Amino acid sequence: MYLLDACALLAFLNEELGKGYEKVKELFDRAVADEITLCMSLVNLVEVYYRIIQLKGLETADAAMEPVKSLPIKFISDISEEIYLETARCKAHYPIALADAFLCGTAKSIAATIVTRDPEIKLAEKAESLSVLWIL
Repeated sequence: MYLLDACALLAFLNEELGKGYEKVKELFDRAVADEITLCMSLVNLVEVYYRIIQLKGLETADAAMEPVKSLPIKFISDISEEIYLETARCKAHYPIALADAFLCGTAKSIAATIVTRDPEIKLAEKAESLSVLWIL
């Protein structure tokens, strides 16, 4: 099971060649073929949406969200007790953004491999025994 970070989905949506697009596209192809499961926390989807609003405006962000609905992503909307406790522990111990703490907390809770290129995740990766697929 793989857990997408906001930067991974943004790389795919923007077709950022050399910045992870190819690896993320391969994961989507594998998910369509039912070889793997791709997940994403709604917290990290919020991050995608607001970043597009900031960079390109509301209309572009709204348009960008339409194709996301058809991608083979299982969105995690429930924040279980285990997720919020793991998230709080990550946020308390590492100087990372709250959305990144949610990513780490969710990954630990559901035993998923994080898909990212965000250097903040390196702060928690080894200490928290996180599995990370780097898409640099």
